Amino acid sequence: MKKIIYLIFALFYSSISFASIESKIIVNVGSEIISSYELKNKIRTTLILNNQELNQQSINKTKSQSIQQLITYKLKKNEIKKYNISSNKKSVTNFLNNTASKYNTDLKGFQDLFSLNNINYDLYLDEINTEFAWQKLIFDLYKNKINLNEKEIENELNKMIAKEKKINEYKLLEIALTLEDYSEKENKIKEIQDQINSIGFENTAKKFSMSSSAINGGDLGWINSKSLSKRILDVVVSMKIGEISKPLLFQSNNLMFLKLDNKKVLNVNNLNIDKLRNNIVNKKKSYSLDLYSNSHLSKIKNKTFIKFK
Repeated sequence: MKKIIYLIFALFYSSISFASIESKIIVNVGSEIISSYELKNKIRTTLILNNQELNQQSINKTKSQSIQQLITYKLKKNEIKKYNISSNKKSVTNFLNNTASKYNTDLKGFQDLFSLNNINYDLYLDEINTEFAWQKLIFDLYKNKINLNEKEIENELNKMIAKEKKINEYKLLEIALTLEDYSEKENKIKEIQDQINSIGFENTAKKFSMSSSAINGGDLGWINSKSLSKRILDVVVSMKIGEISKPLLFQSNNLMFLKLDNKKVLNVNNLNIDKLRNNIVNKKKSYSLDLYSNSHLSKIKNKTFIKFK
């Protein structure tokens, strides 16, 4: 088996108090429940996979966010059951293999990481399956509502090629979330920034971001400058590689942080035009689907009975 650097905290488990999360149902989310066992497992999974020390302070800091993530997970689970949607097994397997490689191991070694640290891999796997099924559901529900003007895209592409000799591309990562209470904006911004400083941008994206990119640590891949909105482009062009943007606020309650992971300049003469066109279209579709995803989640959350025990 490949060599793996295990984040083993099992020796410390006996000395850490989880007194505040006894073995019981702690939240009802529609027809789903969140148990204290799930919360405990979620906290441990988050801390271990993010390479954070497992102590009472880190547990307390992670608890509230873990509860909110579990509520979101249960809301999505309820909805995919309603529509009888299943995830794409190939996509899930690819994701797990890519994740395992980040820990210098294969899928078997990644599963062993859970076992050695006394955390439940099956619960983690169900969250991943649920997220991929949710993305499929949102696509099925809203794909016909995404209206892209093909002629407009073609005209934009042709003007771009005719006007410019070189085109910038940016490899971006994002943290995107919706503020439920605008008055908590400054506290949430500080919390996100503290987490970025503590565990890095990618791990913070996994913990906090509501975008579909969260599952990949906020990775948006390479984006052509022409695919970005003017506001975001104005921010990105002034950033240095590795730099993180100031918090961006959209529509009063949508908060975003960006990280410039890399950038490159492409010569127009060497561009694959079909690839560039598809990239523009796919990014616009992805942006629209993220908006529909957040909107759909908010609607079902408002209609779902959520009771804390």
